[in-house]
Amino acid sequence: MDAPRRTRNGPRRSEAARVAVLRAADDLLVDSGFQAVTVGSIAERAGVSKQTIYRWWRSKIDILLDVLEEDLPDDVTSRPPGTESAQEVLTGHVTHLNRVFTRSDTGRVLFVLIGHALQDATTASALRNQVLDRRRGHARARLRNALACDAPGALPRQEADRLLDLLAGPVFHRAFMTGRPTDPLFAERLAATVLTCRQGTPLDGAPAAGPTL
Repeated sequence: MDAPRRTRNGPRRSEAARVAVLRAADDLLVDSGFQAVTVGSIAERAGVSKQTIYRWWRSKIDILLDVLEEDLPDDVTSRPPGTESAQEVLTGHVTHLNRVFTRSDTGRVLFVLIGHALQDATTASALRNQVLDRRRGHARARLRNALACDAPGALPRQEADRLLDLLAGPVFHRAFMTGRPTDPLFAERLAATVLTCRQGTPLDGAPAAGPTL
């Protein structure tokens, strides 16, 4: 058994038991849907007590947040930073989002948490702060590096975030509203359209402001 892991709240826990709980929650969600995911059903499938789970997590939502944090793939590339064009980076990001939304069990966990977040501000905050912001930071850094190679001058953080928003919206809409994945041509054209919007002026028509890390 691996060394015990200390959680954010302090208690020490067995790594093997932690992994069993996360896998049990993920499997139950995929096999039986959100309503079947309860602390009791997770405990039974993982082979631990409910009391043990409640020492580490406050609810099944907290467990699913940890499932998502662990399983959500990073938007990574094997190419060295600064060697990809902006078109390549944006197209790759669209392809990555499509993979998450439509081709993985992780996408199901994400959609369940998004649905719950719409009704619960605490879940919404935890989803952003615990999981999504870090991955958005990776995507932002890749985009800013790529645009710095394509054109002189640093891309302000605020404008990079607008570009990422323009990419994510259509992919999410297509996956959620139609259930259809994006194809390579869709990804390429979306990336090209967003880059065209960016040329010349900031996306909101006003001078870009905010920190430029």
